[in-house]
Parts: sequence; C-alpha cells; structure tokens
Amino acid sequence: MKLEYTLNFSDFLEYQLYVSSKSELHKKNRNKSRIVVPIIYIVLGLFILFIKKTELAIAFFAFAVLWFLFYPLYSKWKYKKHFEKHIKENYKNRIGKTATLNFDKDADFIETSDFGTQTKIQDSEFDKLIELKDYFFLRLKSELSLIIPKRAISDQEKFKSLFSDINLEYVNELNWEWK
Repeated sequence: MKLEYTLNFSDFLEYQLYVSSKSELHKKNRNKSRIVVPIIYIVLGLFILFIKKTELAIAFFAFAVLWFLFYPLYSKWKYKKHFEKHIKENYKNRIGKTATLNFDKDADFIETSDFGTQTKIQDSEFDKLIELKDYFFLRLKSELSLIIPKRAISDQEKFKSLFSDINLEYVNELNWEWK
C-alpha cells in the first residue's frame, strides 16, 4: 500500500493538540494554574476582609470562583494559540509538502519520503497506532509520530490490518476532542 498526501496547517495543529492533551506535564500545569490563582485571590480576599473592606473582598472571592470556572476555556484557547504560533515558526517549511508512505506487507519496514529525504523505519520501532476521527498517528518508540490524514487512505480497514499483522498496539481515540 502506498500513500501520498500533503500535510496542511490544521494537520500539524491537530497533532500538537492531541499530544498536549496526553502530556502529563501539560495536564499538571493546566490544573496548577486553575487552582493556584483562585487560592491567591481567596487569600487576598481574606486579608482584605480582615481589614474591613467587605465589598472588595467579595470581588476577590467572585474573581476566584470565575477563574476556577472559566479557566478551562481560557486555557484551551491559550494553548491552541501557542501551538498555532509554534507550527508557523517551526513547521513552515513542511506545510503543503507532499509526503509518501510505502507499506510493503512482506517487508519488515515502512519507507517514508518527504521533501528530499527518504527513510526506512523498521517495524520494531513502531510503538502504537492511534486513531482519531480524521487522523492516524503512527507513533514511534522515540516518541515521534507520523501524521497520516484519513483523507489519504482509501481503505482504512486494510490500513489498520497492516499494523495488527505486526501486533502493534491500537489506540481508539475516535471520540477525542481538544478541551
């Protein structure tokens, strides 16, 4: 099976957002920001309440609650903007370029080529096949991934069977969405 496709900006963005959503460090940082800021405002509100400025203290408490409730939406937007800038800066030479993947059922490797480079990746270097609604991410043990849009695959069941034949872990993330 041979696939030829072009990766666009949204392909790279979807990959970055997916990886971020699975990153323990990113989850930890987002949770910390969601909790620490309201705690600071509550402590400041208590101090202000202690000096008898009730209206201002209530404003601090209200801001703490609002931050806690709406931070997930703000964080979702902020991370997405961050990754958009990251892609524009670091992937600008890869956007719109044709990539080719050649899967030979009898070979123990996959051949990839894109804008002047050609690589053979041994089957033993693959970690898992992750399926999202519009993408497959073929993850390597080195934590890198091949982004494969489903629009490039005419027979998705045949594509998945190539990897089940080599006992590659399959991860169903069809319901994943960026939060």
